[in-house]
Amino acid sequence: MYKVLIIGNPNVGKSTLFNSLTKSSEHTGNFHGVTVEEKRKIVFLNDEKIEFIDTPGLYSMNTFSFEEEVSKNLILKTNGTRLVLADANSLRRNLYLALQMKELNLDFKLLINNYDYFIKKGGNIDLNKLRIFNSEVEIIDAKHVCLFEKKSKKIFKNAKKTQKNYEFKLNFNDFQKKSSFFVQEYLIDFVKKVKLKYNLNDETIVRAFNGIFDNLSEEQIEFIKRFNKEIVSARYQYLDKVLNDSITTKKDYVYGASKWDKILLKPIFMFPAFLLFFFLSIYIIFFALGPLISDFLIFILDKLIMTPFLNLMYSISSNIWLIEFVKSGVFSSINTVLSFLPQVCLLFVFLTLLEDSGLIARLSFIMDDFLSFFGLNGKSIYIILMGLGCNTMSTAASRNADNKNLKIKTALINPYISCMARLPVYVIVASAFFGAKAYFVVVGLYLLGLMVALIMALILNKTILKNKSSNLLLEFPALRGVDVKHIYTVSKINAKDFISRVFGVVLSVGIIVWILTHTTFSFAYTEFVTDSILYFFADKLAFLFAPIGLNSAGIVTALIVGIMAKELIVSTLSISNNVASNTALIASLTAATSVVHFNMASAVSFLVFTLLYCPCISNLAVLKKEVGTFYMWFAIISQLTTAYLMSFIFYQGITKGIVYPIITIIVATIILLAIIYIIKKVKHPKCLTCNKCRK
Repeated sequence: MYKVLIIGNPNVGKSTLFNSLTKSSEHTGNFHGVTVEEKRKIVFLNDEKIEFIDTPGLYSMNTFSFEEEVSKNLILKTNGTRLVLADANSLRRNLYLALQMKELNLDFKLLINNYDYFIKKGGNIDLNKLRIFNSEVEIIDAKHVCLFEKKSKKIFKNAKKTQKNYEFKLNFNDFQKKSSFFVQEYLIDFVKKVKLKYNLNDETIVRAFNGIFDNLSEEQIEFIKRFNKEIVSARYQYLDKVLNDSITTKKDYVYGASKWDKILLKPIFMFPAFLLFFFLSIYIIFFALGPLISDFLIFILDKLIMTPFLNLMYSISSNIWLIEFVKSGVFSSINTVLSFLPQVCLLFVFLTLLEDSGLIARLSFIMDDFLSFFGLNGKSIYIILMGLGCNTMSTAASRNADNKNLKIKTALINPYISCMARLPVYVIVASAFFGAKAYFVVVGLYLLGLMVALIMALILNKTILKNKSSNLLLEFPALRGVDVKHIYTVSKINAKDFISRVFGVVLSVGIIVWILTHTTFSFAYTEFVTDSILYFFADKLAFLFAPIGLNSAGIVTALIVGIMAKELIVSTLSISNNVASNTALIASLTAATSVVHFNMASAVSFLVFTLLYCPCISNLAVLKKEVGTFYMWFAIISQLTTAYLMSFIFYQGITKGIVYPIITIIVATIILLAIIYIIKKVKHPKCLTCNKCRK
């Protein structure tokens, strides 16, 4: 089986090329870190198996982040064809990686993307003069490349003609050959200096210049690193010489620069504009367009499937348990998914608009100073926005952080960002008690989650996870119009991913919850939730939630199920109150005769607790994988504590006035400082073997 590695800097079109060649639909974007681990797909061509590998963005072989290390290992260890993709508008930066690969004696084919845009801006490339690596160089359009299906050595071709019908002419056997190693001319002096001090061969020294330290001592590594700045300068001098001979551009041309940046890069304009866009999007997604689509989908399900199927069951069976199981267990769980599936799609449309337009990078830039105060950086804004869709996905993306402490902090605060799964709870409960003002309550919850996340980041940064100094490395893509087709594709991808990831869980757990809430200890069916198994155990725990106004077994049942998946809270409330629609559920929550009901204070407490309490099971699994067991349990305990504390403050503040919340905050602060002190001692215990610690 042949392997084809797609390599290059972030934002040059690697994932786009991968999708074109393999007819895939992986997520692409113009923000650093979209691809956080390699993606693979096997394609059959002319009776041959070809595995394409899309690697994370890599600026240099001297890596600084997790995803760059992933790419570097793939480049060094994968035996196959290497395609190095570069953007015609950023060749000086993109070719630095290619130059390092040539230093390491790695064969590759250089592909130049976005050439049409470069031409429009008055640029031109002389390919003959650009063949500086003794490697093939081709111009492509990554969006319009497909596999060449005929028996031929010409493996790929452009599906769309631009100025020429450029073709990839890859012969896989050629890429298995390796030429003899030689030192590039601009490295000769540096190699000599190292050899004067240490008896190392040329190849070992050059590999060390590229961040590969094969059995070298710490002393040798530190000595070689002294030349890093000079070597970087020498490489760029060499590239400048080559590019000056092969490329012509307008003198004032800067890729990505826009006249609008004079406004967009000023926080006084950009920040209010973003907030307006965000709040408007929230309104459209969750209160205007989203609910209309959800109601339509549920209506179609009811008229075309649910009602005919139930009528059939009534005609052939009188078993009330079976009928209610299908009606309230199965179909109610399906309705739960449909109730916020459109909102998921619309939210990713919102994120795609930010990415495709080039605004997300600019937002990261202006937010960097603000987020740095809390121990984060500008890149964190993308993870925060991703968390609006799914905390599990954004927790995984936190691995792209510049250092370990930043990665852990980002992962720990991420669950405080309100994900899509909690939204139906906000809308239904807020609508029941606040009516037309529900929108402001929902927005307030999102802002509260963000505020708590930032405060937690600040506390961690000042105590156990102090931030190391780091610079924000960021590139600005060109501002551009959005591609409607791409937005549709992204929405379709995320809808499929959401259904595949959530639907099975919601359906299966929803069925289990229905059984447990309609089965007695004698394993008999009951229509009264208060006689069920789950209600019995929840009732035993309800006293713990009395101080926050949630001392109802039905509410506790919903919160317990929510730990499995927040998507299940609404369906559990529906099952407990024996209602089949969101409208009926909203009405039932205000009725004192319902199993689950609230007053104004307890409703607010429930919303705050749902916002802040324990991450779902899938998020906990990712937390354990990314930051370890200790911090996973830290996340569980800290979030439960924070949720309980904030719910107590809101509930007591509404029912008894401001005094109780103030006392609570003072006591909580003292307890928090004590916990932090204990954690610091656990993480950094004194050793008993050195005199310094004994003192």
